[in-house]
Amino acid sequence: MTFLIYAFNYTFLLSCLLDVRFKDADRRFSFGLVRIFFLIPLLTFEYFYFGVHMQSHLVVPLFFSEIVFGLTWIGLAYNLPNVVEPLFKKATLYFLTLIVAIISVSCIGTYWLHSRPAYKIVDYNLILPYHGQLYFSSLFVLIAVLVMAWRVEAFWRMLPLKDRWLYKYLVIGFLLISGSLGWSTSFRIAYLDLTGDHLLLMSIFLLTAWLLIAYAVIRNRLLNRKIFVSRKVVYSTIAPITFACYLITLGIISLMMRSFGWSLHFILQWLLIIAGLLLIAVFALSSRVRAHVKYFISTHFYVNKYEYRDEWLAFSNLLQGKLTETGVVDALRQILHDSLYTDTIKIWLGDAKAGFRLTGAQDGQEDAAFSKILANDPLIAYLKNTPYLDCKAHIADSACQHILSEKNDFFSDLGLALIVPLTIGGQCVGLIGLGPEYTGGKYGPDDFDLLAALGSQAASALFAVRTAEELAHVREQSAWETLSAFVLHDIKNAATMLSLVKENAPRHIHNPEFQKDMLVSVDDALKRMAKVQARLNTLKGEIAPVVKELDICRLLRNCSQNLAKKLPDLTIDVQCQHEIQIHTDPEFIAIILENLVLNSLEAGSSGTRLQIKIEEMQGQDFLVQFIDNGPGIPLDMLPDRLFEPFITGKPKGSGIGLWQVKRLVESLCGKIEAQNVEGRGARFLLRLPAGRTKSNTGN
Repeated sequence: MTFLIYAFNYTFLLSCLLDVRFKDADRRFSFGLVRIFFLIPLLTFEYFYFGVHMQSHLVVPLFFSEIVFGLTWIGLAYNLPNVVEPLFKKATLYFLTLIVAIISVSCIGTYWLHSRPAYKIVDYNLILPYHGQLYFSSLFVLIAVLVMAWRVEAFWRMLPLKDRWLYKYLVIGFLLISGSLGWSTSFRIAYLDLTGDHLLLMSIFLLTAWLLIAYAVIRNRLLNRKIFVSRKVVYSTIAPITFACYLITLGIISLMMRSFGWSLHFILQWLLIIAGLLLIAVFALSSRVRAHVKYFISTHFYVNKYEYRDEWLAFSNLLQGKLTETGVVDALRQILHDSLYTDTIKIWLGDAKAGFRLTGAQDGQEDAAFSKILANDPLIAYLKNTPYLDCKAHIADSACQHILSEKNDFFSDLGLALIVPLTIGGQCVGLIGLGPEYTGGKYGPDDFDLLAALGSQAASALFAVRTAEELAHVREQSAWETLSAFVLHDIKNAATMLSLVKENAPRHIHNPEFQKDMLVSVDDALKRMAKVQARLNTLKGEIAPVVKELDICRLLRNCSQNLAKKLPDLTIDVQCQHEIQIHTDPEFIAIILENLVLNSLEAGSSGTRLQIKIEEMQGQDFLVQFIDNGPGIPLDMLPDRLFEPFITGKPKGSGIGLWQVKRLVESLCGKIEAQNVEGRGARFLLRLPAGRTKSNTGN
């Protein structure tokens, strides 16, 4: 036991060094008060045990504990708040003095371990030698309690009258400790005697003072903003501390029974042990009990009821991967259940135009009756200007009283105690309804602040989800519109060809060659419209060409001749010095040429001339130039804007042809550029690989 008491005292001495880290006297006072909370029970136990069993090996630990207590007592006196006159003008001098005192007390304790000071135990009395080591240690404790009494008196005088009720029991506890220790040390210094009865009486005084101090601290929350310990650490240590207190209590009961010669029946003894273990098990396994303990700690030992950062991070983690309103609501419901001590959670989603509808599976008749809140409901109008509605408020303004009276059935049937809007940017996207706390507590400022933070975060998530859904809908609608435009453009090209045939028919209908070309054009138009469905996949992902080996010069000449027959007002000149064999899709090349030809024809007037130049380039690429004599390309459309869908500079253009050309060229692993020719006309530069495409099917 001797070494255990020494270990505790050395731990308290080392903890005093933490004061050097804090320049704020309030924080040093808080840590000193925490140390006193543990030192007083230790000293009380030593007084009681030594008073019952005045054994020689307990004398040195007792006096060493008194010295450690005296040093801590002086430090607490120095750091008492609201006292104008400090013991030391500079904090540095205090810290140096504290370090020297800690080292000195540690040396004294170590010295007493190896060389016991002189004393005698005669007839249940401890006799101290005059001017001995124990004499001066008692004198040090007397000085410490006198300093504390002086500082407590100054502290009380400096307190405003309105704040004295907060510290009343704390001051009484301090004075009781100082008075009892002052009486004990002065008696032993004057008479060089310490009796067992005095020690028993001292243990009663110290225990009473400890209860007064504990009541003052807990009842008036005097340690608010003073305990800088993570809630997670506190919560995780509750169970082991409870178990340790249980074992210590059993040990103290056993010690008292041995000291007074009491006995306890064997069955009753084990019943007490098993009952205690069962209570600890219930505490460890019951979530409701743990919630009550967590609520008590959060509301009695901290200024803020919540660790807002932890709650925000927890909600952020729950929101990860939630891409629907249902997912966001589930995450919100989970964080509210975990942090707000209530099982009744109602969430309505909607907007100020369509109203709000209750989410989740609600089977009760009450939920069904109040599943919809209309947009013009007075509750919605009230919450537009108010961050919350406390349904249990005893004092409320006239508007709140009107809402509570009008919506009484709504609140009572759903069991609601608080309504909070989910708002972002002045827009309300939902409502949160909470039932009363099952801890018996009431919603306060901390709850409102937490709900504001979580509500804003949830509203942002809901707004993002809705925006994503609307964007997806817009994209889907745009895809359908684009699809329609693409199909219409193909049909328009076929119809254009038929229209040109119709215009030329009155003049050339009797010409056998024209009749033959007309039948070919009609057949081609019908085939084109039949292929529209097959080519709809050009809007859905990647276009897959059907590659064949062919002569690009011959292909372009044939396509040009067919177009020239259908378009008498257009002249096409293909320039190619020799055959160029490539691997490409002939149908894609034909569509590209047709779109460029029609683009030039629509942009120009009668007598449009198109020149096509085919050149081989370095490597395996070749270049095809399409040059017309039209008015050119508007500068604001260059270099890439004219290839965007639905962008056109022609009065009757659809903005689809050149976009389709670009997509077809890209599917052939090529590039296309547009520029104006000096003087008059437009030039399209088509670069295509001779043997590389995104698909190599066919010959």
